[in-house]
Amino acid sequence: MEIGIGIIAFVVYIIFVMVWYLLLKRSIAEAMLLGLIIVCAFNGVTQIPQTFMTSLNKALKQDVMAAIILFTVMASIMMQTGIITRLVNILNSILGRFRGGPAYVSACASAMFGMVSGASSANAATVGSITIPWMTESGWPKSVAATMNTGNAGLGICIPPSSSMFLMLGLPVVAGTVEAGDLYLALMCGGLWTLVYRLLLTRYYVGRHHIPAVSAEHIVGLGRALKAGGTSLTMFLGIIIPLVVITGPVGKMLEKKATFGEDGVSAMNIIIWVPVLIMFICLIEGRKLLPKTAEGFGKLLGSTAKTCCSCGAVSLFAMAGSNALTATGFGDDLTTLLSAMELPKVIMILIIGFVVALVAGPLNATSTTVSLGPVAYSAMVAVGVSPVTAIVAFLIFASTEGASPPMSSPIFVSSSIAGVEDVSVMFKPLIFHYVIPVVLVGVLVAMGILPIIGG
Repeated sequence: MEIGIGIIAFVVYIIFVMVWYLLLKRSIAEAMLLGLIIVCAFNGVTQIPQTFMTSLNKALKQDVMAAIILFTVMASIMMQTGIITRLVNILNSILGRFRGGPAYVSACASAMFGMVSGASSANAATVGSITIPWMTESGWPKSVAATMNTGNAGLGICIPPSSSMFLMLGLPVVAGTVEAGDLYLALMCGGLWTLVYRLLLTRYYVGRHHIPAVSAEHIVGLGRALKAGGTSLTMFLGIIIPLVVITGPVGKMLEKKATFGEDGVSAMNIIIWVPVLIMFICLIEGRKLLPKTAEGFGKLLGSTAKTCCSCGAVSLFAMAGSNALTATGFGDDLTTLLSAMELPKVIMILIIGFVVALVAGPLNATSTTVSLGPVAYSAMVAVGVSPVTAIVAFLIFASTEGASPPMSSPIFVSSSIAGVEDVSVMFKPLIFHYVIPVVLVGVLVAMGILPIIGG
């Protein structure tokens, strides 16, 4: 069995980044940049400059790149205007007496937002902008808060309806075999199994990190909290308005307007509009707390710019590396390798699950679905998995996209919101507490051990 150049490039890239960053203790941005150059070399040494610039250009045009910068600036403004402190006071008055309350809310909110966002980066950014500051204010370490938000982000892929679900239904090998209604209920069950696991993990984290309930002296009555900071709730309009306009009845109405149409609605990206609107609302609501001098504004902009540069560079080189890997034919090579395997049912499902999880990080869930979806589905059906269950299992595997280091964009979105400078501290818990267990949940679903409706 011949191994394609794309697979070799992927293996070399992962090993190099890990060695350069973890063993040699160099910066993650430097590791990503050099790793990108190495991958470009697999497309031909003479083509390195062209491949490098093409991959970088595509990365710069990706919405996630802009979102990471915008959410970093947004977090700075929210802290400076005091809106987060007032919002946390309100939330603590409701749930602060429960140990780890904000973390449970984070998991459930990711599941609910996943129903409308369908994307891990949007999930991490929108839910994290509220729950991460609340968690850190409640005693959670910053890195743990960012890790949990990142690990929950994949719920946007395995909770229906998601774009990856419709992509699977549209694949030639699936079309006409599985009805959307049957898949919707089955995927909802599969997604809820992954949510149950995350809630159990949250309970474990509460005990491991000795997270206390918020002390009584720091909890004010709900009425008093609303009176003092009720206007901070207006920031939720920054989330509600894009959801209503883009995914709700308003969006449907605008799609029918000749002056707007479907192209106009689809052009409104939720992960761009959410931070922009929240920043605008925070600047108005908290204008009295903004710096009054040029020196004060300079310090605010300086600290924000430093964080943006740090997170932005890593994200840019990570996404460019993903583009360069695609150019090597990595997806096609992996599909060929998988289709050539003939193994027992449980072994085949395990291999498919971990291969999909490994690929979903650098390529993202959409690209993974398009490139690996047909062969993964066919391989599982061939070993006795029902068509509906095979799709559910695949989407659970692909939902690890958000938590798969080192190149997953939710890692950098969450770390920028939390202010985590060394993202490597998140890698081990993401792999062992989220990626591997979620893959195993998918395997249990595929094997019929965890039941799903219609499977």
